[in-house]
This record gives sequence, C-alpha cells and structure tokens, in this order.
Amino acid sequence: MLRTGLCVGILLLPLWLMGCGDRDGSANKQPPLAEQAAPALSNYTITSGSAGPVQLGMPSPEILAAMPGVTAGVELDGEGIEWMTLRLNGETLMNVMLDKNTHAASLIRVLSPRFTTEEGVKVGENLQSAGEKLGGLTEIQWTEIESREFATFANAPASMVFQVIGGDGTAGVYSNSETTTTIASASATIHSIWLMAE
Repeated sequence: MLRTGLCVGILLLPLWLMGCGDRDGSANKQPPLAEQAAPALSNYTITSGSAGPVQLGMPSPEILAAMPGVTAGVELDGEGIEWMTLRLNGETLMNVMLDKNTHAASLIRVLSPRFTTEEGVKVGENLQSAGEKLGGLTEIQWTEIESREFATFANAPASMVFQVIGGDGTAGVYSNSETTTTIASASATIHSIWLMAE
C-alpha cells in the first residue's frame, strides 16, 4: 500500500508542478524573442560630432547597429535629400541627413530631451538657462526661406547649432526688419540641436 501510494505520488508530482501558475503553464515559459525588451541605449551625450552613439560620417547601416531597439525610416524631403528618422518606443529621437553618395550621416538633428550636451543643455530647455550653461547667447538668426530661428552660444562648438522657438511668437526680439538679434524672448526654448560637419 505504501509502495503504491509512493509510486502514484511520484507520477503525479510532475503533473502537479506543471499545474502551478497559469493553466497553460505560461508561468514557466520565456516570452518570444520579439517580445523581450531590447537592450537600452546607454549613451545620450551630445558632443561636437555625435549624438549618443550616432556620429557624423557614420554609414546608415552602422547607425542602426549602434542603436539597439530603435526603429528607422528613410524619407526624401522636397529637395530630394534623404533623412533617416530614428524612433524608440514611438518617440522620435533624431533625424539624420544622409549624404547623397555615401549614405553616411552628414547632419544630425536631435529632437528628444533624452539627449543632453556635456553641459546639460537639452531640447525643451529655456534659452536663458541654456545660455547660462554655454557661456551666454551670442546671436539668434531668423532664416527667411525656412522661417526657422537658430541660436549660437559663446562656448558651444562651431559644429553645434540650436534651433529655437518662441512660445508666443518668435524666439528672438528683432528690431525693425532685422533678421539677427542678441535678445531672446522670455518664452524661447530649444527646439532641436543640430550637429554639422565643420
């Protein structure tokens, strides 16, 4: 009797263990590879020649390899220039202009506040705060053709340009029909950070 009960118990033990957790046994299953979390990016620093792992001059296949978990789409703008847009979990991180001949990064436009300069400046930051970190605002220029405004700072590298926007109009305070100024609107913020080959 004891021997029979022990044998039945040994036979039923695996069935009982498999029954623990969900009815379909999913408590012991690994999620499919596509559902497992992709490795997170570890570098969000903007330097004079890179935004995180993406560097000026980097070929497009290497850009994707350097950005685990990031999706990319390539589109042509109105002038026939190729732009690669990098997204992570639905958030647009940056646009990368690809050279027509080499398909390498010739311009990087950072759009996500995840990325910061070595001084701590990021997209969305107030222009006054950015100026304090970068040695002071030297100029805001309004481009008539594209209707964009760009700011430069005393201690920012020449290859780094900041597109700025105003919360209630222009980012710069312009006199008469001027297109440059050294005075920023109180509501001016960093719209994007552009890196260009010097």
